[in-house]
Amino acid sequence: MITVNMMGLMYWWNISLNAVSLVNLVVGIGISVEFCSHLTRLFAISTEITKVDRARTALEEIGSSILSGITLTDCGVLVLAFAKSQIFQVFYFRMYLGIIAFGTVHSLIFLPVFLSVLGPSRNVMKNVEVKPYPTLKTQASTTSQIPLEVSV
Repeated sequence: MITVNMMGLMYWWNISLNAVSLVNLVVGIGISVEFCSHLTRLFAISTEITKVDRARTALEEIGSSILSGITLTDCGVLVLAFAKSQIFQVFYFRMYLGIIAFGTVHSLIFLPVFLSVLGPSRNVMKNVEVKPYPTLKTQASTTSQIPLEVSV
């Protein structure tokens, strides 16, 4: 979706589709995956019951880190705004600014809403308590227990 938005932005800013802009679109796909993958993973492994709670928890846990990464990427791209070369201003600054802007909106606003409405249901196998295999010692005596965790 971010790539489709970028192509619309290219049309709006009269950026032609050539080798440089195509490479930028491919790089934009990678950056977009980077922005969205962490939130999606935390949504998938969350143990909350409802989809809304899972999306909220994922956004609370990783949202600030995603925003920090986006901000640092944006700082590196802002330097290109002052370049004298037209190719750097058009094909790098404008396109990367669009990638970062659309990536921010999609990963921090659109994706959590999308997952809370249409996301997959909770994986119930994650909530099943895993019991240790019985050993000869525990089978011989029902009173002896092997501790699973050691407290210090």
